[in-house]
Amino acid sequence: MSEPQLEPVWGSLVRTIAAMVTLAPEYVVVQVHGADGPNGGPYAQTLREDDGYMTLEASSNAFLDVPLEASAMATLMTMGWDEPRPEDGLPNYIRTVGPDATPGDIAEFLVVTLRDVYKVPTNAVFELAPLQLFMDVIHGEYGPATGMALFRDTSDPRDAES
Repeated sequence: MSEPQLEPVWGSLVRTIAAMVTLAPEYVVVQVHGADGPNGGPYAQTLREDDGYMTLEASSNAFLDVPLEASAMATLMTMGWDEPRPEDGLPNYIRTVGPDATPGDIAEFLVVTLRDVYKVPTNAVFELAPLQLFMDVIHGEYGPATGMALFRDTSDPRDAES
């Protein structure tokens, strides 16, 4: 999933999406608000599959107020997105990633897609869902303590005798 490097200004969005992808049991949606709010603006989303894979989606012209031009659709194909298949219940561009894809890679890929294909500027208004998970992430509240005992020491396990 190697894509063009993002400018540092995109970093907080990438980190937030990555945290949500890590913690979300089912899905994450990144909705970009347009002039009239969230409806009609581009979005990207993830859906966790049972087998460890994840389906990524990016909005198609069926859901956009401003349709993608042919060059933007060609960029999607170059990036590895598959064309929408509404007849199969897949109305958006899709891409499947394996269990080896990291949440950071997935988040960066989605942000690069929004930036390079949908031309989303850094000052756009984003809405992330599920809302409660987003609120937990930005407030640093990830649920009750696990009871795990963690410690740090300076030993190196490679130094252990066999």
